[in-house]
Amino acid sequence: MVILLNNKAVKYISLLITILFIFSISFVFMLSISTNVLNDSEPGVINKDGIAVPIVMYHSIMKSSKEMGKYVITPTEFENDLMYLKDHGYSAITMTELINYVYNNAELPLKPVIITFDDGNLNNYIYGKPLLQKYEMRAVISIVGKYTESFSKASIPTKDPNYAFVSWDQIKEISQSGYFEIQNHTYNLHSIDKNRYGIKRKNGESLESYQNILFTDISMLQEKLNEVTGIKPNTFTYPFGYSNKESKEILKSLEFKATLSCVEGINIINRNKSDVLFGLKRNNRPHGVSSQTFFKKLCT
Repeated sequence: MVILLNNKAVKYISLLITILFIFSISFVFMLSISTNVLNDSEPGVINKDGIAVPIVMYHSIMKSSKEMGKYVITPTEFENDLMYLKDHGYSAITMTELINYVYNNAELPLKPVIITFDDGNLNNYIYGKPLLQKYEMRAVISIVGKYTESFSKASIPTKDPNYAFVSWDQIKEISQSGYFEIQNHTYNLHSIDKNRYGIKRKNGESLESYQNILFTDISMLQEKLNEVTGIKPNTFTYPFGYSNKESKEILKSLEFKATLSCVEGINIINRNKSDVLFGLKRNNRPHGVSSQTFFKKLCT
């Protein structure tokens, strides 16, 4: 059967087909964009899994070229890192801000990054603070209580950035500067010997003995830092990255909300309050690598 259509009907059908074609193309395009956003892991972009937050791990900043290496960089390298982050729209946040995002529904900047320093080297403050101030950035510094205690009791106080650690008075000053957040890196378990690796449980050690040692050591630094700064750290930084299941439960009992590891990678953070902030990945920043090369693997 042949259906004859007049010119008006033909025009109407042609218009309808054109509209449907445009709609289908638009739908496919929007679906493509949506899929790309959901699969994107660029820092600051909220995707189906959470928000990407890179964490950088520093140790020392020194001017002496003899000391450069895997854990020591120059002030110029640190400044270049901050410049790179600033130029690419990143905002340095503290661990407290990240914790508040997860636990208290607080907001984060569009492209967050966390800058961390381990051990409490005085050069972090001497060389780091002016640069953090210049680029309007903040950093997290995790101190070892025993190191700070030793330099606080030294008969001849030193401010030599090549080997000094911060004293308790300097910790107070650093905490009040607005550019550093102080966190816990153990009081006296930052060591590796034949018996114990950082805070790991020794072979043959009873669970009760292990729990008592860990609880006592970490609590000692918590109380001292609270006395000095008026703040109890909410984040624990594992010495050398060593951790285990038992330590995690002890840290939770001490009301820590997050832990920092030495495993490299980018963190995808959501609001799953149980474990999302435990074992956060960090990326060690070595000497001799350009800022662009280093951050390319984290911030693309």
